[in-house]
Amino acid sequence: MDTIVSVVVELERGQKSYFLTWGRIQHAIDGSPLEALVLKQAARFELGGTPKRARVCRTLQEASRQPYFYESFFTMCQTVIPSGRHHGAWRRRMDTLMRRGKELYYLGNPRRSSPRL
Repeated sequence: MDTIVSVVVELERGQKSYFLTWGRIQHAIDGSPLEALVLKQAARFELGGTPKRARVCRTLQEASRQPYFYESFFTMCQTVIPSGRHHGAWRRRMDTLMRRGKELYYLGNPRRSSPRL
C-alpha cells in the first residue's frame, strides 16, 4: 500500500464516491482497517447516498478522473512527512485526525474535508 491512496466508497444504489488519504497509517500492508475507517467517516460527507462498502483502489489512476483529484493530491503532496524519530509521532497524529474525519479528501467537493457536522 502506498503512502497516498485512493479509496472508493460504494453507495446503496451502486454509485461510487472517491477519497484520497494516507495509506500506511493504520497498517503498513493490510488495507482493511483503512477501508473500515473511511466507510465509517464517509457517512459524514454529502455523497448523495448511503455508504455500503469501501475498498482501497489498486492505483491512484482509478480516482484520477474524479473532480478535485489533482487539487487534493497537490495539497497532500505539500505535507512534510518526517523521517527518523519524528515519524512515529506524525503517524499517530495522522491516525487521530483520520479517525476524526480529517485528512480524508473527498473527490466530489471543492473543500478539502467537508463532512456534515
